[in-house]
Amino acid sequence: MALDLSLLTTKAACDTVLADLAAELDTYQQRDSTLGYQDRQTARTQEDVTARLAGVSAEIAAYAAILATPSLPEAMRKQNESKLRKANDRKDNLTERGTARAGAAAFLADVDAAQVDAQVTVLTGAQTEVTARKAALPS
Repeated sequence: MALDLSLLTTKAACDTVLADLAAELDTYQQRDSTLGYQDRQTARTQEDVTARLAGVSAEIAAYAAILATPSLPEAMRKQNESKLRKANDRKDNLTERGTARAGAAAFLADVDAAQVDAQVTVLTGAQTEVTARKAALPS
């Protein structure tokens, strides 16, 4: 949609519009910055979850190996079975945490980012057009 610059008949009207556009653009640029931060935070969290999953998987393997030992004393068997259950619970929790930002949620975050980018483009284009209109108006 083309902007109707003929509605701006004075430099003062252009100044008012430019001030409002700048304020709105500032809001969208802040939102863009926040989305960028969230993406970086999500990546750091995913890296942490991946590292923790590797650690808990190693624990699970160690407990399973201990439990596979023949003639393991009953007290040690029960202790390692308990540790194995707890490690499996941690693994399940980490797996859930790692997938929380996948699929639909990740897609919608991408849509939000695309909307913000489009809005910034529209606002900066409008600023350029209004600035040119202001320069063309008589003093």
